[in-house]
Amino acid sequence: MASVKVNYLGVLSPIVGKENEYIEIEEFSTLRDLITVLGLRYGERFSCSLEHADGTLIWADVAIVVDGLPVHDAMFRLAGKKEVQIALIPMIQGG
Repeated sequence: MASVKVNYLGVLSPIVGKENEYIEIEEFSTLRDLITVLGLRYGERFSCSLEHADGTLIWADVAIVVDGLPVHDAMFRLAGKKEVQIALIPMIQGG
């Protein structure tokens, strides 16, 4: 098992009701696995902020940073360290 600290930024923080939390994941979990767990925990509003209707991640509207580096692959493995830090950063739209 590994511990993942998830930081919720922008509109995600009010959706989940917190700024961050620790999640325990299996050793070979991927970013996709973590997003699925969070979607089940926080429901459709959370999932719609990160995923298209078909379940693919919305890379154009959200930045995902793992241990300080941007990640663009849902199959990125979150294993190998005792603790991993993730930031979910929805893009700000305006005009």
